[in-house]
Amino acid sequence: MKHHNLLSLLLSLFLLACGRPDETYFPLPLPGSGTGTTPPGSATQPGGGGTPGTPPGPQPGQPPINPSSPVYGNWMTIFNPNLPGAPAAPVPPRLIVLGNSRVRVGIDLIAGGAITFLTDGSKGANMINNFDLGRQLQTSLYSGPVPYNQNGKQPAFVWRNLGWNPVQTGDMHNNPAQVLGYQQFDSTRLYVKTTPLVWPLLNEPAEAIMEHWLELRGNVVHVRSRTQVIRRDTTQYEARTQEVPCAYLNAPYNQIVTYTGNDPFTNAATVNLSTEKGLTTRHATENWTALLDKSGRGLGLHVPNQYRFVTGFLGESTNGTEFDDPTSYQAATPLVVMDHNTVYEYEYNLIIGTVADIRAFVYAQPRPITLPNYQFTNNRLGWHYYNTIDTGWPIRNELNVRWGRVDFEKATFGIKSPRVLWRANTIPKLYVQAAFRTDARTARLNWQKPGDPDFLPTPDRVIDFPIIGDGQMRTYEIELSGRSGWDGTVQQIQFEATPGQYGSNEKGQSVRIRSVTAVRP
Repeated sequence: MKHHNLLSLLLSLFLLACGRPDETYFPLPLPGSGTGTTPPGSATQPGGGGTPGTPPGPQPGQPPINPSSPVYGNWMTIFNPNLPGAPAAPVPPRLIVLGNSRVRVGIDLIAGGAITFLTDGSKGANMINNFDLGRQLQTSLYSGPVPYNQNGKQPAFVWRNLGWNPVQTGDMHNNPAQVLGYQQFDSTRLYVKTTPLVWPLLNEPAEAIMEHWLELRGNVVHVRSRTQVIRRDTTQYEARTQEVPCAYLNAPYNQIVTYTGNDPFTNAATVNLSTEKGLTTRHATENWTALLDKSGRGLGLHVPNQYRFVTGFLGESTNGTEFDDPTSYQAATPLVVMDHNTVYEYEYNLIIGTVADIRAFVYAQPRPITLPNYQFTNNRLGWHYYNTIDTGWPIRNELNVRWGRVDFEKATFGIKSPRVLWRANTIPKLYVQAAFRTDARTARLNWQKPGDPDFLPTPDRVIDFPIIGDGQMRTYEIELSGRSGWDGTVQQIQFEATPGQYGSNEKGQSVRIRSVTAVRP
């Protein structure tokens, strides 16, 4: 917990340096600090003791929170009065709301500062589902080990395969995450800092600090997220899919719409995926998905340069309020190596309106890069690994990766790009600036096309190219033009060992990759 005070001090110094003396940062008391009120769930667990309280009246200008509930206490009673258990000591929800004539958005300070309130217009009903903690609209991150335990606490059996899973709002037991502080700059901008909880464990703070900046821009809420991971376990675990962010909406927003074709940004026909009720991975080639109601209005989620999304509907009924179980879901889900000391940042846009409104906004933004142009100066740029590791965070001008398998029982390893959308005919050559240290004589480029279930080892998906394994940095030119299978659309590439060319000492072999580009560096 010592990191909290240090980060608060650094943030305060930053705000002073920016010359904003009229804007006050509000640090919130930590449990056990001896000041303030203990947040619900930090001392009394859901279903425990406590004295029923009197519902607080709504604050002027604030939306009501669960007005049908006879008691206000912890999350079990505030956001789902139908769950059993006596309430904790009464603590009214504390919402901070930004608003204009087109949208209102609110974060809750007893829900990790996550978005719990979002409306279409200034007087619309809340779209966000608040059946329990873990819904809402928030950041949820993942890494190993699987299963994960901390301070002697074991994960709930049903969630044992999640591994290390810091969740902005709280844990599966309805304990809310601790908000460390917040700042509202004006009616359109705010900031919040949170210690997330590990979802499968009982009231266990994650070794991470999450920060979020929200800004209203017409019918759009722009959010910037930054997570500082401060884990004591320094193991580099395999890349996991993240939820950056995940958005749970109420049951009436059950129309799942996106564009998955190969002609993005041309106003080509979208697809309605509402008949697919389970959670399904989408290759959203315009970088957005949407959850809409029967009138065609709702919430679009746009994540710049992101193609991998998951959408779905959970429940039987398409009717319900924010406190009912049925819910629709959308999330951007890139695969990310989450280092023990990483700083993970991303941005997204929430667009309120119709598909036409969503597309109008997305089309006005900078377009995704359509050619490979990866310069690994200080970031992996979405690249990640299967069955191998690199030297960790921070990235210093190159990816330094083991050229070999970590688990020798697995047949191969891979150095993988993020999801992309490239026209093969615009990339006649690929240039790889790399230094191999191996006695292997060739390496393999493998690519994936839409519809492929995974990377295929077939001749129309691979090229073996010669390498020199003396550790010297070279530019390898890979000729792609005219290759069988290098046509149409490419959605991902990877580098791997040529079968039979692993080298004699996989543990001691490496490759340092400085860049992967379509133009000679």
